[in-house]
Amino acid sequence: MKNLLFFLAHLDDFELACYGYLIKNHKDYQNITIVMASTWGPKVKIWEENLQMLEKMIDRKIDYINLGQEQRRLNTNFDSLKDDFYNTIDFKKYRFDIITHDMNDCHTDHVVVHNIAKGMYKYCERFITVYSPSSANFNPNYWIGLNKEEYLKKKQMLDKYDINVEQSYSKLGYYLQSDLHYDIGSCYFHENFVNVDYENYECYKILKWV
Repeated sequence: MKNLLFFLAHLDDFELACYGYLIKNHKDYQNITIVMASTWGPKVKIWEENLQMLEKMIDRKIDYINLGQEQRRLNTNFDSLKDDFYNTIDFKKYRFDIITHDMNDCHTDHVVVHNIAKGMYKYCERFITVYSPSSANFNPNYWIGLNKEEYLKKKQMLDKYDINVEQSYSKLGYYLQSDLHYDIGSCYFHENFVNVDYENYECYKILKWV
């Protein structure tokens, strides 16, 4: 069996974009690791609680690594972040899949993380990018359906976060309190797979699948 490696920019990115892949595919992997590039004090306790919930849901341990970078400064610290991330990978085990941000994301921190992860493209077996509400020209080709219980668990985790204590310049990004943004994948999916019976979806883009 191979390993699964999530590489994401911020606390809350996992619940928003990667939850479904973990729930549906965790049995395919020997080890699961979530690597966060940055930390932010008001989110730390929430993420720790959500991580415990995720482990309980799949009944297994998830390895968690936070590289401790400052939010909104990932581009400035690109080389040190790259070194830190690459050093988390056990190349002796070799077989691993990467889930990370998409190159067309409009959040600069997300783009930095994508560009760093892309350096591992030739080594991984699957390279999959995730949708975020700030993506532009995102063309998903992989959808994961969530049943009602799974969707409500996802929403429960996301509802703990508060944009008013987020490190945001405008404070106008209320996507974490909007059901529409939880479920944009459904818009894509229902147009293309009308015979599949799920109410809620997450969408991804496969760049490599071996």
